[in-house]
Amino acid sequence: MNNKKISILIKSIAITSSIYGIIKTYQGPMSFTYFTILSNIFISIMLLIFLTKDIYLNKNENKYINYLYITKFIATISITLTFFVFLTILAPTLEGGILHAYLDNGAGSLCVHFITPILAIIDFLFFSKDYKSKKIHSLYATIPPLLYVLFIVIGSSLGLRWGNMYAPYNFLNFHAKTGWFGFDLSLLGWETLGIGVFYMLVFLSVLFIIIGIVFLQLKEIISKKRKRFQI
Repeated sequence: MNNKKISILIKSIAITSSIYGIIKTYQGPMSFTYFTILSNIFISIMLLIFLTKDIYLNKNENKYINYLYITKFIATISITLTFFVFLTILAPTLEGGILHAYLDNGAGSLCVHFITPILAIIDFLFFSKDYKSKKIHSLYATIPPLLYVLFIVIGSSLGLRWGNMYAPYNFLNFHAKTGWFGFDLSLLGWETLGIGVFYMLVFLSVLFIIIGIVFLQLKEIISKKRKRFQI
């Protein structure tokens, strides 16, 4: 199986997994306020665009193709955020534990939080050799989480509520006792991590700039090796 077929297969499975997961975890219009759903929609759109490119285009002569790759990079960072935050922060604090968190809703959660993110990361690293990346692009990794926080703040000020919380996720629940700048780990639970939202944003922003740098460097290394061995 050549690279083009592998690329098409990975993208197709990732898109299918994302659609299935969204359907199985959908709980009404408020579902579209969750970063998981938004990031899955975002990455699916970008994968579909590049899937179409894989099938119908052989060369990247379009002068706008690099802008599409930059957008794909941002979408990959978004879905990586979904993967990382659910695995390390949300799943461990959910009732029933990590296994239940992933297998809930017919394993729909597994699809949107694990399968699609992993395949999207693989797709970016191995099938973005034509992406002319720059170091400054790593800063774009902060765009999705910061825009999402702005959306949450505006939405909550307009009356949106997620149960008893002012945010969909405990680490963004700025109305908890720890608020924006508090710190009290004894409050750790479903409604808060016991860490102020501001500190979490700084931590996640720095973390994902680092992840962005790593992704771009890995992509370059893999592209050079594939070019060297004509893979």
